[in-house]
Amino acid sequence: MKWKIEIGRYQLALRRVGGRPKKTIFSRLREYFSYLKKIAEDKRFSGNPVSRVLRRIFETKKIRQLFGVNLLTIAIVSGVVSPSISAFSTSEAEITNISPQVIQLTTQNSIRWPVESVRITQDYRRFHQAIDLAEPLGSPVYPITEGRVESISWQRFGWGNHIIIDHGSGFKSLYAHLSKVLVKEGQEVDKNTVIGLIGTTGWSTGPHLHLEVYDNGQPFNPLTILK
Repeated sequence: MKWKIEIGRYQLALRRVGGRPKKTIFSRLREYFSYLKKIAEDKRFSGNPVSRVLRRIFETKKIRQLFGVNLLTIAIVSGVVSPSISAFSTSEAEITNISPQVIQLTTQNSIRWPVESVRITQDYRRFHQAIDLAEPLGSPVYPITEGRVESISWQRFGWGNHIIIDHGSGFKSLYAHLSKVLVKEGQEVDKNTVIGLIGTTGWSTGPHLHLEVYDNGQPFNPLTILK
């Protein structure tokens, strides 16, 4: 038996083994509680209503003690009311509008799916500005088009092993939850370059690729350009 709880862009998995949940769920909730506190204290989001609510919780002793007893409650509540960080400054118009430069680039260049088989397990929406593609563990991951590897990073919360590729004209793509990275920063890649392998690093409940695309820093639906 298995339960899934969505928390913003993350998912926690509760599994029953021998009638008891895995102990690791509690340590993960404590980590996420710490993550929420960082959001509340981050000045970049000081004007956001969600950030203000979180600050109120952490600054009030009685409320903090109350939620400290039940980390699961605050995690679930925050998942309902809090969008992903990348969504905090993005309007609906910014999500749907793509610049002429990116339209031209994606029209001129061949765009491909980043995995061999296509099975979308989570689509693009306001609080999940990406698509998730299920693939077997260790399957190859490709760039959606040619570009240069801008950064390779690791996040304990969220994306795990992830790569950002700069395709030029403000167009970038992000590939997350990789089990292994096979390229280096600054490397030029094309759509046939294997940049990494499917994994489940970071906040993930199973092997899949989390794909995001950006137009001058603003996310948009990858399905608008994938063929």
